[in-house]
Amino acid sequence: MKVVSVVLPTYNEKANIEKTIKKVLEQEKSLPGYQINVIVADDVRSSDGTEQIVRQIIKKNKKVHLIKVQPGLGVGLIEGHQYSLKHLHPDILTQLDADGQVVADVLVRLVEGIEQGYNLVLGSRFVEGGRNQLSFMRRMFSLGASLFSRIMVGPLDIGEVTNSARAFTPELFKKINLERLPWREKTFIVQPAFLHEAILVGAKYKEVPLIFKNRLEGYSKNKVFNYTYDVISYGLDSRLHAWGVNVPFYKMSRRAKTLVKFGLVGVVGTLVDFFFYKVFINYIHLNPASSKGVSTEIAIINNFILNNYWTFRYRKTKTNVWQKLGIFNLVSLGGLVIGVLIVKFLHMTYGDGAIYLFGRPIAYNNFYFFATIPPVMLWNFIINHLVTWRHSED
Repeated sequence: MKVVSVVLPTYNEKANIEKTIKKVLEQEKSLPGYQINVIVADDVRSSDGTEQIVRQIIKKNKKVHLIKVQPGLGVGLIEGHQYSLKHLHPDILTQLDADGQVVADVLVRLVEGIEQGYNLVLGSRFVEGGRNQLSFMRRMFSLGASLFSRIMVGPLDIGEVTNSARAFTPELFKKINLERLPWREKTFIVQPAFLHEAILVGAKYKEVPLIFKNRLEGYSKNKVFNYTYDVISYGLDSRLHAWGVNVPFYKMSRRAKTLVKFGLVGVVGTLVDFFFYKVFINYIHLNPASSKGVSTEIAIINNFILNNYWTFRYRKTKTNVWQKLGIFNLVSLGGLVIGVLIVKFLHMTYGDGAIYLFGRPIAYNNFYFFATIPPVMLWNFIINHLVTWRHSED
């Protein structure tokens, strides 16, 4: 009797896990000569009772196993496969989502692909017989991520690079360079990255159709910005290495992610700031320095909201939202002073003139405004990173 191990990574999947395990085990009927073993890799943060449900199932079915893992889809998948190799000695390693989005009968086609002599088989929405039943926007996101990865990382002849439905041989898994694979990241980057690493070690692959639908219950935990950021930075990193430029771009970009998010918030804040700056000059007739002072305060409130609920959302701090707002305002006051002084100096030096570009006058005060951005942003990021949203170990 051959053994197929199926890793199901979970994080608060109480609503789906029992149905998913049942559907996976039912596939044994279509796989004569195989025994299916399920490894549920449950995130240590999972607190909705997923673990308790699985433990109850284990009491009745010894083919179901549970391990607790640190946060991250990649951690669940890799440690699930490592557990399988150590304790179950499978002939085929497989993985599926635990949220019911992938119809479990793809498991049969994955195993059949390995039986045909391939050592990597991918469930795909983008081959004949595959179906993508997600919303239009989510389909566009999947297609965009797949297209970018195929162009930047390759190979071009694989359409599906982002979902979990895969099967591979133990021999192929053991060749994967886990030191290079970003499997400990908390986004879904492990999917295209694992495929890339498998290709590098000579995987013989094929795609088989699957049906990808909306979750049975619960909500999707894919963080669009973080995943998009990782796909782009990993793709650029892979392309640079393919060109012989051995710069650890992906690792560098991971460290810079908070700064990038802070910078994007800064861009939005700058647009808000500039809009009101021009309104106060052109319609209320304030001088440039006074306009800069008022418009900056409006932008400060805008930036605090975005930074608190997005940039530093997952930072554990000892301060509540009102304390952070107060500190943020004090920090921003420093940036305000810097900005006002820069505008004042430039205004006193160059006055209210204008230059002509393409036959149209561009007021000097526009340049005064944009000259404040680099020093003010640097000040705000450093102080807010170290003070306002300082990470607490408690």
